[in-house]
Amino acid sequence: MSDGRVCDLTKSNPPPRHRPPREPRRATAHPAPHPDNPRRHQPLGDGRPLHLIFDADDTLWDSNIHFLEAEARFVAELVAARAGAIEAVRAAIRRREREIIKSHGYGREPFVALMRMVAAELAPPGARERLGAAVERIAAHFLARECELLPDVEPTLIELAARHHLTLFTKGQPREQLRKLERSGLRRHFSHVEVPPEKDEAAYRRLLEAAALDRTRAFMIGNSPRSDINPALRAGLRAVFIPHPHTWELEHEELDLADERVTVIANFRILREIF
Repeated sequence: MSDGRVCDLTKSNPPPRHRPPREPRRATAHPAPHPDNPRRHQPLGDGRPLHLIFDADDTLWDSNIHFLEAEARFVAELVAARAGAIEAVRAAIRRREREIIKSHGYGREPFVALMRMVAAELAPPGARERLGAAVERIAAHFLARECELLPDVEPTLIELAARHHLTLFTKGQPREQLRKLERSGLRRHFSHVEVPPEKDEAAYRRLLEAAALDRTRAFMIGNSPRSDINPALRAGLRAVFIPHPHTWELEHEELDLADERVTVIANFRILREIF
């Protein structure tokens, strides 16, 4: 996602979208590599250094699972307080979520603001104080959780940094994202780090200019079709998609697996083979 955002949390595995007719090689958030895709494990470079641009949340470390678990606790508290049925509570969260993204951006603190807003909106008069205390308990635990590196991330980055130029490009709250990066111990592997408020085509074009990257030798690597893959392609880069089972549902978007610029791999370790 993904990156740091007001990560939504209701469904850890949203249902797959229907594929449109006559486009059998399109996919949404986390397809398996296509069995007849010969590019899966083929080297993508020519032996010379490349510019490898990495997402962070749910690409380098787990993130959205924390949001999913916090929201599940929050919904349970509201339902127990008779603030509404599960479906109504989740609908209120989704409705307010986009407002929070516009006003606060993406990240953990915006999600805490979201919980406070929804609790104030839905709490029955006799349960406001108790629900307020529950929200603060959930928030304290949520904000204190540290992200764990995904399997094989550190040894893979060490190997890739020895022969390529690595950039970190992850959206969200700069203070939050940079703190996670420092805690991870991975900062030394990246020659350039940016935390934009949004990752769209314009943001990728600004990155290419600011970091003086050659787009013909640049790859975006991440788990989000909406923020990592599709806008990078529109900006003229190539992309490597690494599906993650807990990708935020607002980061789901259709991918064209027939596009020769897109490579899908099953896990982070395979980057050592293709780069």
